[in-house]
This record gives sequence, C-alpha cells and structure tokens, in this order.
Amino acid sequence: MELMRTPVIIASMPHPRPPRPFPLVWLLAVMLGVMQPAHALDLPDLGEVSRTSLSESNEDRIGREIMRQIRDSGDYLDDPVILDYLNTLGERLGSASPEPGMRFEFFAVRDPSLNAFALPGGYIGVHTGLVSATRNESELAGVLGHELGHVTQRHIARMVDNQKTSGLVSLLGLAVAILAARSNSDVTQAALVTSQALSMQNQLNFTRENEREADRVGLQTMTAAGFSPQGMGSFFERLQAQGRLYENNAPGYLRTHPLTHERIADMQNRMDQLPYRQREDSLEYLFVRARIQAEEGDAQDSLRRFEARARESGQPGDWYGLARAALRAHEVKRAQAALEMLTPYAPRTPLVALLRGEILLAANQPREAANALEAALQQSSGYRPLAYLYARALLQAGQPADALSFIREQQRFWASDAHFHALAAEAHQALGQSVRSRLAQAEAYVLQDRIGPAIEQLQLAQRDKGGDFYTHSIVDARLRELKARHAQDLGK
Repeated sequence: MELMRTPVIIASMPHPRPPRPFPLVWLLAVMLGVMQPAHALDLPDLGEVSRTSLSESNEDRIGREIMRQIRDSGDYLDDPVILDYLNTLGERLGSASPEPGMRFEFFAVRDPSLNAFALPGGYIGVHTGLVSATRNESELAGVLGHELGHVTQRHIARMVDNQKTSGLVSLLGLAVAILAARSNSDVTQAALVTSQALSMQNQLNFTRENEREADRVGLQTMTAAGFSPQGMGSFFERLQAQGRLYENNAPGYLRTHPLTHERIADMQNRMDQLPYRQREDSLEYLFVRARIQAEEGDAQDSLRRFEARARESGQPGDWYGLARAALRAHEVKRAQAALEMLTPYAPRTPLVALLRGEILLAANQPREAANALEAALQQSSGYRPLAYLYARALLQAGQPADALSFIREQQRFWASDAHFHALAAEAHQALGQSVRSRLAQAEAYVLQDRIGPAIEQLQLAQRDKGGDFYTHSIVDARLRELKARHAQDLGK
C-alpha cells in the first residue's frame, strides 16, 4: 500500500521527468550476466580495474548512480523531516562505529514493507514500513547499526573481490537485487529465482557470513551510541516469528538479510554479556514514526485511527500523528486542536514549531506562518526543515525577494543543499529572473547527480534573452564544465 504525499510540502525537489518505477529490465540484464558496456546500463565506466577489485572511489561512483535512479523513481521519499531525523540518528551511530570518519547518507523509501539496505558508497535506504513497525528507537537503531556494519566492513566490495571474473556484474546484480527484493511482484521473484540458477546462491551464502559480522558490528555500534542493545534482538526475533507465520510472504528484510537460528542465538549470546539498558525514546523518533504512520492507508481511516489512539494514550506521538492525519484529510481545525495538545512539548523539539507552520500554510495563512517560523528559527536555527518551510512561507506570502535573501544567507552555511537551490529557483522565477532561475535549478540537479537535466536547464538559459552578460557568462562556463563531466562519466 503506497503512502500518499503530504498536503503541505516543505520543499519539493522537482523531477526532470515523470516518476517511473525502478527499471526491472536493468535488473534482469545484470543478474542474467549480460555483459553490456557500462554506459548502456546508465552506469559509470569503471575500467578494467572493476574486474579484479573495487576501490572506494568506484564504490562511490556506483552508489551515486544507483541513488540517481532511486531519486528519479517514485519511491524516493523527499520529506526533509524524515531525512533529517534518519541522518541525525545515522550520524550518531556512525560516530560510534569502527569507522567514525566514514561518510554515510541515509534516505527513506516510500514502501510499506519491512526492509532496509546498504548500497556502495555509504548510502543506506530505509523503508517507511520498517520505521513504522519499530516499537522503540533502539529497535530502529539496531537495524541501522546493522546496515552500517555492512558498509564499514565493505562487504559488497569484498564480495566483488572474491569473484574476480565478474566483479562489476556481481556488484550491480547484488545492489539492484536488494532494491528489487522490496517488491513481491512475479517479475522480481522470477528474477531472483533465475539469479539463483546462475550461481547467485554462492553470493547468498557469502552474505550469511556478512550478516553475522554486521550483527556484531551493529550491536557494538548501537551500544556505544547509547541505545539499548536489546532493541536489535527484539526486532530480529519479531521478524523471525513473522517469517515462520507467513512462509511464502516473509518480510522483505528476511529475503535480503537471511535470518537463521544460528544468527539469533549468536546475537542473544552477545546481548547476554552486556548490561541491560533502558533508554527513553526521543520525541523526534516518536513524531517521525507517527508522521509516517499518518500517511498509511486511506486518509479518513488514518484520521480515525489516530483519534482513537490519541484519546486512549494521550501520548505526544499520537497527538502529532493526529495533527498530520488531519492535515492529510484537509481537516485544518482538527489539526489545530491536536497541535494545542503538543504545546507543552514545544520547547523540547522544533517539530512542534514546524507543525504549527504546516498547519498555518494549510489554512492559507502564509504571513502568519512566516512570522511563526521566523520566531522558531531564533531558537532552532540549525534545523533545516524549519528553514525550508520559512522560505516556502515567504514565497507563498508573495515575498520572493525576502525569500531569496534568506536563502542566500542559509547557503553560506549549507552551500551543497539541493533544496535551497530549488527554492532559490522558485524565488528567481517569481521575481521574473528566468535565467537565474534556470541556473539555480541546474545546480539543484547537479547536487543530485542529475547531470543530464542540469545541462538541459543551462541550455534553456542560454537561449533565454533575459538576464545580464555576467549571468550568461556563468551559464556558459558552467555548461562547458558539465558537458565535459558528463562525457567523462560516459567514458567518451
């Protein structure tokens, strides 16, 4: 069941083309061992070195290309609140991992199944269904710690190194199989069966060894980060129980992360050696989980579900979920009533102030929203979702010049933030500065590795008769640079 988009958009990144499903034809070609040139698969040309070993730079290039395709699909969840939380949690875990200096990027996938996956280059995807199903923050930290273990131990690269005759194909087959296994479609199942027939079973056996190592590293990491180690065990035990209950429709995590009795026993033995620790869930976790749950199923059903939960529990996460469900159902007054129940928690998290801004925008009160968000930024200037929504409120209030001035100030600290470039493009467009608007949008695409659409924007800017000589000179220089980069990526 696919989650619906929220009625209030904090900062929507435009797609260069309509959303499309992840290309399963590509999956089949890779997993069947079709040896095509890298550019025929829309993948970077890694040269002959990819056949014998996989360097960290090549891992990063493959990871970036897979991420580009995920962003272009309809699965990528571009919700700054969820992304900020996952990366804040991931940064805390990463700092406590065996490789504290390693770069990670966490992202959310709009999918109700229970799954998470690691990609080359430190990219870690988390299904919304997995966040929704966790019972506490330590369970979520346990899953993310496990995925961090795959990355820090370079499991994918080691797998490629062990299969020297088909390194690139093996890597891509594994990476895309992890993505495709999120679905229960017949096509995907056929692809996985075919892959096993073509000796992918050896890779599966190898990953079982990886799973045990990732468990060990993940448990150490989450414990060092201050989470309850029992969270990892409780979540995986629940997954195992579901796998037994639904043999032919096991959770996606079990299909991509083989869970054996030996793994469970080994994990339990390690936890028994650690002191019991009880950790209170953060408000951010409770609100983000509720934000995801409010988007599940029919809008009215979600609203009724959270109304019952809020009346029964009176917990802040349920009131937050009720407000989000009411916004989704276009019940602004009910959202405002739920917000009032969250007022005592306002000083403890900027998500309450953000929710107030979302409700005011939904009530078509952009000036009031801008005033409220400006005041909130005085207390939480480092919380980017507030900054995104404040710029959005200024644009909706008909103040594009003020919005642009604010965005430029933010870009002094976050120059590589694609959302701010996209918002700047909107502000320039509202001011009638079409060339600058296209230039800003091109930079937003570049930061998402969408070089083709960025080049298209700059070519349109070149043909635009507006703009001054200085701006056109920047466009020309940037276009030459991106064309050279694009040719290099294609191996031409």
